[in-house]
Amino acid sequence: MRVVVHCPAKINLHLEVLGKRTDGYHELRTLFASVGVRDRLELRPAPGGVLELTVEPPGCVPTDASNLVLKAAECLLAAYQPLSGARIHLEKRIPVAGGMGGGSADAAAALVGLARLWKLPTTPAQLRGLAAGLGADVPFFLTGGVAWGVGRGSEVYPLPDLPAWWVVLVPGREPVPTAEVYRALEPRELDGRLGSAVYEWVVSGGELPVGSCRNDLQSTVLERWPAIAGRLERVSRTGPLLAMVSGSGGTVYGLFAQEAQALRAARALEDLAPVAVPLLGRAHALLHPSVEEG
Repeated sequence: MRVVVHCPAKINLHLEVLGKRTDGYHELRTLFASVGVRDRLELRPAPGGVLELTVEPPGCVPTDASNLVLKAAECLLAAYQPLSGARIHLEKRIPVAGGMGGGSADAAAALVGLARLWKLPTTPAQLRGLAAGLGADVPFFLTGGVAWGVGRGSEVYPLPDLPAWWVVLVPGREPVPTAEVYRALEPRELDGRLGSAVYEWVVSGGELPVGSCRNDLQSTVLERWPAIAGRLERVSRTGPLLAMVSGSGGTVYGLFAQEAQALRAARALEDLAPVAVPLLGRAHALLHPSVEEG
């Protein structure tokens, strides 16, 4: 028996940094959106006390206790004390340290997949609580689709699906550590602005004001990693609705209204190894563990 979970990546269509909190983290408001790039997690039962992780391609991420997949497993072990262990194989397709939440997606997939493998009596609320303890983005991946994140980003409110837009992703060639980006933020960038057109859209509905979307981490990323600025400029020249750095990472993207436009842009960026994928509605982004024999 094995349990398989496919976990999609995310982009941030909007990210406001409102200031630094007393706990050392930053107060955020962000618009998450699932996109059609997925890691694959395969979980098999093992004797009690055995917890193993392998990855493909080999060496792309650590396989020791620092990996969020194993941290998620340890959380479930501590909370529910299942009698069996697990052997986990992770196939990485989401860019590593690219601002697309790959590690967080894998952690969320491990929570739902191991709960199924071990037949644990979990509730959605219990899994969300465990997810929040693992990392700021992890709870979003239990929701999927489009959602508004506040606080550290771990307080998530589902929103209606956006139109059937497409994105062209240009992954970074260099990992961009999230902690380094936040440490480098200048105090002048943390002005505590409470009002924004995107926030008003979240409250009132209507059409997303794409032209008002911003990423308050972007200037810091572009200043410290000039090659990312060059890729963003290339994407901007293809005529997207929006061109932006995703989250704190090195992946830049262009948002397009139609698939044909996205594919045309991807051809123009061919030398940067772009990927054209749809935004995912919630029905296609939810984590659905499948049980397979053999």
